[in-house]
Amino acid sequence: MIAAVGVVFNKKLGKQKFFGAGEKSVVRGHSDDIKCLAISPARDLVATGEVGNQPRLHLWNPNDCGNITQFKMPRGSRAIGAVAINSNASHVAAVTEDDGHTLFVFDIKQGGPPVYTTKTGGDPILALAFSKNEPNILSSAGKRGLFFFDTAKSEMKKGLFKGTEPADMLCVTWHASGDCVSGSVKGDLYLWQENSVALSAKIHEGAVFAVSAGSKQYFSSGKDNFFCTLSLRLELIRKISLNSYAKSIDFFAGGMLLAMKDGSILELKDLEGNYQTLMQGHNEGETWGLAICPKTFNVVTTGDDNAIRVWDPRTHKAIAKSPINREAGPKPKKGGASTLSSYSPNQCARAVTVGSNGHVAIGLNSGEVQIRESVQNLESLVITLNEPKEWIEVISYSPNGQLLAVGSHDNKIYVYQVSGPYALLHALTAHNSFITSLDWSVDSKYIHSVCGAYELLFFNVATGQQERSGATILRDEQWATWTCKIGWPVIGIFPPGTDGSHVNGVDRSKNRKLIITADDFGLLNLYRNPVAEGNKALSYRAHSEHVVRAIFDQKDTHVFSVGGFDKAVMQWKVAK
Repeated sequence: MIAAVGVVFNKKLGKQKFFGAGEKSVVRGHSDDIKCLAISPARDLVATGEVGNQPRLHLWNPNDCGNITQFKMPRGSRAIGAVAINSNASHVAAVTEDDGHTLFVFDIKQGGPPVYTTKTGGDPILALAFSKNEPNILSSAGKRGLFFFDTAKSEMKKGLFKGTEPADMLCVTWHASGDCVSGSVKGDLYLWQENSVALSAKIHEGAVFAVSAGSKQYFSSGKDNFFCTLSLRLELIRKISLNSYAKSIDFFAGGMLLAMKDGSILELKDLEGNYQTLMQGHNEGETWGLAICPKTFNVVTTGDDNAIRVWDPRTHKAIAKSPINREAGPKPKKGGASTLSSYSPNQCARAVTVGSNGHVAIGLNSGEVQIRESVQNLESLVITLNEPKEWIEVISYSPNGQLLAVGSHDNKIYVYQVSGPYALLHALTAHNSFITSLDWSVDSKYIHSVCGAYELLFFNVATGQQERSGATILRDEQWATWTCKIGWPVIGIFPPGTDGSHVNGVDRSKNRKLIITADDFGLLNLYRNPVAEGNKALSYRAHSEHVVRAIFDQKDTHVFSVGGFDKAVMQWKVAK
């Protein structure tokens, strides 16, 4: 699951299918972040739960990604925090994040209202799991331990520690023997029989985030980045050190998948630590930076996770990665880029571009601009530019490749000479707010730009001065790109009654026939160029949060987009 879509990945073909992605008026699926996922024992049914005031639980077929049925939770539920499908796939359980953390059990075939519901209490429920033998028996993991439910008898029993030190639980699974195993925040695993602890063992240093059961062993992953194999009596058999820890483990037909905290999905080839990386991604804060290399056509992304990533759009794989800064700088200052990332501003970047000379320019949240050698040599730092004083939201090379423009939240645009050592030519200073977008004229002589005060201003690059009559004297100017959300070609991109703040990104196709926008509603909106007032868009859903950037590739055959908080990088095909 990524953002608001369920993803089915064919390892052999390297292709993906999607549940819930497509044109807004047609597609059936989620409209907000998918927070939890479960799959039936037969692997023919998937359940996904979303965030929202009245969140929906969808059940869908992984073979054709068709929607089978859905259940809507009551208002005020906030989110579906965990979901599970029972052993014979007759029922699905979901727990919401309302004040009572209500558990719902639905009959999948019959549909309708829940067949069982109960409030579990004021503490969050973090995981659900059905018994592998008894389809009516269910356990939940959360603060102060486990609850056990018999949905046929409408019973709820609290797990009893019986002399063992109580602990908060983060994960739970069942073995075919009827035993239940849970992982605690302290690094212990607990084996439960009936609703009581039979034994426990200290396995990890720090929290246990995932646990799974095989036929003859258990598997666990903890904050110490160890993946452990255990006997059915919780005796440690093997320990594997990984670069991160798994938030979820799936063991099926001898295969093992790990969904990692760092945004990757690993397939373990054996229990000796050999694995294949199936998927990678950004994993902290927000992802904003998006560019396409004009030489290789590879896609470059940056975010708040101290990573620059390069993607091959033909194979749909990550082919390169480099840290933004190996050493953390000063802590965030007041008024800087808002983020939930644990990294310092000099390790976060929200703007990136690639020049015709191959250089990769990266605008950091600390205000610095890094110039890297190329997408093939990301580790090689050419120079760091230090003139901007606030975080960078937009950065762009001129069409002739000789200049670089940097739009900062200090309200200035910095123009650098590229040839030789990068040198500052001008600081363009007419804006009254932070710079959000800019475009070069085809001849590289002019820049027009938009700021947070919704000013569209024009600048003469040679003089570094504002063209105060630019809207008139440059009305017939040819612009190499159009990324500004103000101007005659995009006058109709704002629906009636809106102030324009919900539109985050704009791009014009290279053939100048189409305009695409990215908005706060998780949508990509496709228009014909120019967009007159009243024009209708074709709107497409897949992202779950604000979509920050959307850009056409060099041949206008595809669009790439990045979600801010959902951190998803998506590739869309432009239908002729």
